[in-house]
Amino acid sequence: MKMMNRIQNNIKGWFGQNLGAKIMAFLFALFMWIYVMSVINPTINDSVNNIPVELLNQEELERAGIVIKGEEDYTVNVRVTGRSDQVYRLSRQDFVATADLSGHRNIGANNVQVTVEVDADVEVEFTPRYIRVELEEVVRQQRNVDINILGEPATGYVLGEPRITPSAIWIEGPESSVNAVESVVAEIQLEDNSSDVVANLILTPIDANGEEVSNVRLESDVVEVVLPVEQTKTVIIESNLDIEAAEGYVIRSTRVTPRSIMVQGPESELENLTRVETELIERSELRESESIEVELLLPEGIRLYNERTVTVEIEISQVIEEEHELSLDEIQIENLGEGLVIDEGQLPELFTIILRGPEDIIENLNTQNLGITLNLQDLEAGSHNIQPRVQGLNGSENQTVEISVEPAEVSIEIQEENRAPEDDEENQENGNENGLEEDEGNND
Repeated sequence: MKMMNRIQNNIKGWFGQNLGAKIMAFLFALFMWIYVMSVINPTINDSVNNIPVELLNQEELERAGIVIKGEEDYTVNVRVTGRSDQVYRLSRQDFVATADLSGHRNIGANNVQVTVEVDADVEVEFTPRYIRVELEEVVRQQRNVDINILGEPATGYVLGEPRITPSAIWIEGPESSVNAVESVVAEIQLEDNSSDVVANLILTPIDANGEEVSNVRLESDVVEVVLPVEQTKTVIIESNLDIEAAEGYVIRSTRVTPRSIMVQGPESELENLTRVETELIERSELRESESIEVELLLPEGIRLYNERTVTVEIEISQVIEEEHELSLDEIQIENLGEGLVIDEGQLPELFTIILRGPEDIIENLNTQNLGITLNLQDLEAGSHNIQPRVQGLNGSENQTVEISVEPAEVSIEIQEENRAPEDDEENQENGNENGLEEDEGNND
């Protein structure tokens, strides 16, 4: 209490002594302060643009399996108001802009508040107050490994099927980035190689345009590649058929196209390989021609040099019959021995040639030259059975057409030219009478 009284007395004493001078001094000091602040150190404004925004607590999102989509750079524009001495000493590095991602878990767009701090006695305004942050899930997918081969093997050699270990790789990252990965590629350089190439290659994830995709992680950055260097050889293709035409039809021909094909493989496997078969084709009761695409039965380790379609064509034709009749006058007798004649009365008056074969062949046959011959080569006088022979068809037609003649066999009597049949009968009768007389004499 005494202390409070003493303080009050001192204040009253101070104001009571030289009060006017003190008021003048106060006013002068105030004036000088206003002058200095308004003229020497005035209040000013300044702007600083594109201050980067630091995103806080991204690790918390990643632990939740969420990441920021894309790689956008967030910035704010800052306006500073303050005394010139405070404003002028500020630089871009003095402004700290942050956006706290804590509590943001929505997949898609999130509005995150921005805070700007500066270590100075100034007022700060900034835009934007919020930034739009796209969030997406972290996903894990698998992609096949592709090999990009540069260069060529040595002349006369070709490349086999690459063996890649592992042949597929897991990739992990933001869903949009992972989905953009078209394949995982490794490059290998060839320099006239004549033997297998073995290499460990670096992998790169690429998109559909062949550009590298960043912001993804690969399960393994390296793969082992074995690239076989093989030789080629041309081999014959043989059709493997178990086919049967229906009754009344015939298989005209079978043809495989192409007749030969180039294969590739290890030299040891190609050395004794000269032909390959098609897969088995089974057909029965065929009435129409067919063209069938087939696979080839290639030995293990052998493959086609160039993929090519192999077809087997089966040509089917209906079987028809055609008859041509020839009179006895049109029959040609050949090679009858000198001094011999035939008894034409024993020969049939009409012969029939029967042609049976594919319809297209029969209809296009030239039958004007058709004829029948009886070949009597080396036959002596007496009775003989002869098979008529058809003439007038070329060799290729004979191979596809069945030819028969009715009658299939004729009996022909060959006689000596100067000896009539009546003489033979008389001689025979005389011989019989003489024989009887000799018998009677012997009996006597």
